Amino acid sequence: MITKEMATDIALAYREIESAKKLLEQITESLERRQTPDIRDAFGRLQGGLQLGVPTSDNGHRLFNVPWHICKPVIEAHIANQQQVIDTITENVRAALLTARQKDENNGR
Repeated sequence: MITKEMATDIALAYREIESAKKLLEQITESLERRQTPDIRDAFGRLQGGLQLGVPTSDNGHRLFNVPWHICKPVIEAHIANQQQVIDTITENVRAALLTARQKDENNGR
């Protein structure tokens, strides 16, 4: 049986993949044209790279302006990792459904 947590984890992983693919496409197209990706912050300022880290009040766990050529393989790895999350949860759900079906068959249902 699929739990609420499993469904949420799958949905979040799909959302991450969707966002990452859009960003990756934008970065890849720009890099192929030897241009800087036109990615802007909330104030409309052009960014020279991405940020990696955990948001904190003191910025102690954050890297700023990670270069675009480094971001591309990181985003690709993130997409692959999120797909693995989906695959693992899906396989766990399949196994749980198979077990439940076998129990029902053994109980004569």
